[in-house]
Amino acid sequence: MHTLLDPARGFAFGEAIYPNGGRYGPLQNSYLTLLIIHEGRARVVCDGVETIIERRSCGFFRNERNLLIDYVEGRRTWASWCEGGASNETSVTSSNVRLAELPAQVPLSARVETLQRLGVELGSGSSSNLNALRNALGQSIFLAYFHDAQLSEQEKLIPRSVLRARLYIEENFDKEITVERLAGLVGVTPQHLVSAFRRHLGITPVRYLWQRRAARGHTLLLQTGLTLSEIAYQCGYKNPFHFSRQIAQQFGMSPREVRANKGYRVPSDVAEGAADTAYGMTASDGAPDKATVRP
Repeated sequence: MHTLLDPARGFAFGEAIYPNGGRYGPLQNSYLTLLIIHEGRARVVCDGVETIIERRSCGFFRNERNLLIDYVEGRRTWASWCEGGASNETSVTSSNVRLAELPAQVPLSARVETLQRLGVELGSGSSSNLNALRNALGQSIFLAYFHDAQLSEQEKLIPRSVLRARLYIEENFDKEITVERLAGLVGVTPQHLVSAFRRHLGITPVRYLWQRRAARGHTLLLQTGLTLSEIAYQCGYKNPFHFSRQIAQQFGMSPREVRANKGYRVPSDVAEGAADTAYGMTASDGAPDKATVRP
């Protein structure tokens, strides 16, 4: 990615709502653009190549000559973007070849959406600190997009049975789910499903199920006032004791500690009173050879 971007030219974030469609461009200079369509649909023509970006999707474009974005006429479209300067390095040719192998668009992930929202909230003001923060977010959102694009390509190699089983777990983790039932739903044997799940996702279906339940429980602890029992049963646990044990195992805190700390994980030096010692400091200025940084 660093061969494509010119960090010295900085980044710009923006968003717009087109109640009845519209058009942006054409841009004549060279840009790197990450376009996100939250609602509606967009037709992007980048150096003569047309791409359609659907709702809740994003696409990456590097134009040499021109870039034109059409938003469907008569249809409400909510778009946002991060724009950066393209590098002039000759090494971008190989990078363009790799980019051509990635999908034209990927589903909008939570990480990209969060970074974009932070960038937009910074506004268009200018100061050394603000610009440095905006540029850091700009590089981060492009990296996040490339990560999502690579994951999208990798998922094409995952068997359909595994993807269907994973989706079923994500949509029904609050229900009673067994490997036998999952296997029957996707048309394979239980042994095959467990083996394929572990091979392609690095985890068994049962462990994935418990991870999803714990993750949802953690969210409910932070965002609701439900009792531990109510959360446990909503997430598919048979009793609050099992729920509490799994939260402690996965997040290092009991459910009550999660709520009290608002999800903040206490650093080990605070939790355990561990000393932090830096070796090699000189004794000049009264400093010892071994200096304790934190008690």
